[in-house]
Amino acid sequence: MIIVNKSDLIGTARDASGPGWRSVRMLVRSDGMGFSVNETTCDPEAVLTLEYKHHIEACYCVAGSAVVTELDTGATHTIAPDVLYAPNANDRHELRVTSDKPLRLISVFAPALQGDEVHGEDGGYSA
Repeated sequence: MIIVNKSDLIGTARDASGPGWRSVRMLVRSDGMGFSVNETTCDPEAVLTLEYKHHIEACYCVAGSAVVTELDTGATHTIAPDVLYAPNANDRHELRVTSDKPLRLISVFAPALQGDEVHGEDGGYSA
């Protein structure tokens, strides 16, 4: 059984961040589960352009609000607490935080993240 306390991960390699976001990696590749689980916080008014070419992702919103835009089609989706979004086919997308409080997401990635990744120039993580 794996038991993880978020407070034990703060300030470690599993506490990754970049412009407008921070992600605490609760489960990572070395845990052997085949997927990773993260708590990601995005700053108010943050705009992130993302495309995970090597991973699939699902994000469940627990606080804040945002709009996700599918960049290839222009379709937009409102994200708020209790809403899950999962870009399929590695969709290139923009996440725009619309709340004056941080957006808080629980996200799952497969294959699992190593834990210290940050977004590359293309908005994704390496393989």
